[in-house]
Amino acid sequence: MSLFSAPTKSTPSSILKKTPSIKSTLNRSLKNTTPSKVRFTLPHAKKVQSILRDYIDKSNAKEYENLVCLIRDAELLDEDISSLLKEATECISIMKEDLRLFVEAILLINWVDRNKSVVKEYQLFIANLISAHNYHAECVINKLVSLFIPASTDPEWENGSPSKVDYKKCQNVHALIIELLRVAPLCKDLLMQALVDQFPYMNKGTHVHEYFIQNVLWVLYYQPNLRPDILHLIFSKLIVMDVNAPREEITKLQDDDDIFMMEDDAKSSATLNLDSIAHTLDVCLDKMFNYVYSECHEAGTTRLNWSKTKLLYHDLLTTFDKVILPTYNTHHVQFVMFVLCSFKTTLVEGFFNFLWKKVCNPNVPSVLRQAAVNYVVSFMARATFIPLSMLKGTLQQMADWIHAYIATQDGLECVNSDLRIHVVFYTVCQALFYVVAFRHKDLVNTKKNVVFLESLNLSKIVTSRLNPLRVCQPAVVQNFAAITRKYQLAYCYSVIEHNSRNSMPTVYRDDKGYISISNNVLEAFYPFDPYVLQRSAAKVHPFYRNYKEINLDISDVDMKEIADVDDFLEHELPLTSKSKFSYGTSPGFKFKA
Repeated sequence: MSLFSAPTKSTPSSILKKTPSIKSTLNRSLKNTTPSKVRFTLPHAKKVQSILRDYIDKSNAKEYENLVCLIRDAELLDEDISSLLKEATECISIMKEDLRLFVEAILLINWVDRNKSVVKEYQLFIANLISAHNYHAECVINKLVSLFIPASTDPEWENGSPSKVDYKKCQNVHALIIELLRVAPLCKDLLMQALVDQFPYMNKGTHVHEYFIQNVLWVLYYQPNLRPDILHLIFSKLIVMDVNAPREEITKLQDDDDIFMMEDDAKSSATLNLDSIAHTLDVCLDKMFNYVYSECHEAGTTRLNWSKTKLLYHDLLTTFDKVILPTYNTHHVQFVMFVLCSFKTTLVEGFFNFLWKKVCNPNVPSVLRQAAVNYVVSFMARATFIPLSMLKGTLQQMADWIHAYIATQDGLECVNSDLRIHVVFYTVCQALFYVVAFRHKDLVNTKKNVVFLESLNLSKIVTSRLNPLRVCQPAVVQNFAAITRKYQLAYCYSVIEHNSRNSMPTVYRDDKGYISISNNVLEAFYPFDPYVLQRSAAKVHPFYRNYKEINLDISDVDMKEIADVDDFLEHELPLTSKSKFSYGTSPGFKFKA
C-alpha cells in the first residue's frame, strides 16, 4: 500500500487515541492546503515525486516543506517508513542538491532497530542515492558515524561486551557503511574525517567512549588500510585523558574511603571529574588491550599469528612515535607497547632498537632522546618477559655509549659539565644506574654475571670529569652506591660526599633575559612505573615486576635497608638516612633549566 493511500474505515472514537501515522497526518495536511481534486488515494499516484518536482520547478514549495516536516517530526511506523522509501526510491534521479533537506529528513529517521525488511529497504535506498548523487555522501556518512554515539542514559556494557540489541543496531550501521564504501570510494576519506570530527571529548560518559571506540575498531575489520590513522586518532584522544588523570591522584582516590564526603563542593566536583576520566580511560584501554590480543592471536586460541602481529606492531610503533613518545607526563597509555611486546621477545628487541637509534641520533631533539632512554630502562626494569641475555646486552650497549662519550670529553683541556649541554649523557648514566640497582638480584646471582658487571667499568663512569652522580636523582644514586659497594663494582661515597659539599643551585639567563634557577638534578620519568587502573590492569600485571625489598648492611653510611616502595624519587634523601627505593613520582622527561 502506498504511503498516501485512502484511510481505512473509521472506528468509534476513544479517549485512548493512537499517535497519528504519517499517512493520515500528511493527507490531512495536503487536504487543507490543496484543492480537493488533488487527493491521492491510488498506490502508484507517485505523490512524493510530484511534490519534489513541483519544488524543483519552484511552482509549489509549501507541500515540500510539509513533507519534510512530517518526515522529520512524525512518529513513523514500520509501514510508514517502508511506503516512504518505496516512493522515494522512484525519485532518486532528481534528488540533487536542491533536495538536500528532504534527504536530511530521511537520514533523521530512526531505522537501525526496525524489522529486517525496513532496515534492508533503508540501506538499499541510501546506497542507491549515493551511487547516483555523490553530493549527499558527506551528510550521509556524518549521520551514520553519529550513530556510533549512544544515548547519554544508556548503561555501560557488562564486562565491556556489547548487548545483543546494541550489537544488532551497530551491525546494521556498519553493513550500510560497507555498501557505501563499495559504491562510492570517496566515502573512505569522508568516513575517516567523520570519525575525527565526532570522537567524544574526554568529559563525556564512559559508555559514550566505549561505544564509539568499539564501533571504530569494528571499522578496521572492513577497512584495515585505515588502521594507522584510526590508531593515531584513538591514542591521541586517550592520551589527553591520561595526562589529566595522574597516577598519584588516582592512587589517592583509590585509598580514600571518604572521598565523596568532602565538604568543599569545588574539590568534590574536581575529584568526581578525575574519577570519571580515570574510569573512562581504564575501560577504553581495556578495550584496546583486548583488540591487540585478539588481533595477534588465532581466534579462540593462544596461538600467535606472527604475520598479523608484525603488521600491528609497525602500526602501533608509528602511533607510539608520533603520539606517545613526544607527550609529557603520561602514565598508562604507553602500556599498549608493553602488552604487545609481551607476546614475543623479537618485538621487545625491535622496540629497543627503535628507541636506541633515537638516543644515538644527534639530530633528534634532546628531550626525545631522554624519553627514549627512559622508555628502554623502565621497560627493562619492569617486564618479566625480557631474557637476561637481552638485559645484559642492552646494559653493555649503554655502557659502551657512555664510555665513548667520556672519551670525547677526556681529550679536551677543559670540560663544561653544564647539565643542559650533556643532558642526554647524564640521562643515559642515570638509566644505567637505575637498572643496575633495580635488577641487581638477576645480575649478581652467578659469578659470571658479576664478572659481566665488572666489565661495564662502572667505577670509571662515576669518577669521570663529567661527574654523573652530581646530577642524578638522589634515590637512584643512593641505591646504586649501595649495590656497587656491596659487590665491589664501584666506590661512590667519596664522590657523593664531595658533591654534597659543593652543591649549589645554578642561575640561568636565556636569550630574552628571563632568569631561571636549577638545582642541577635530572628529572625522573619512568613510563612503566606501577599501573594503577583497575580493570585494564589484568592485562598488564601477569608480566609486570614489582620492586622487592632488599636489605644491605652498610653501617658506615647508615644505610640499613631499601624499602619496598613503588613511587621513586618522592623525596631527596640525605646520605645518612633510611633510603627508600621509590620509582617514579616525578613523571616526565621535560628538562627544566
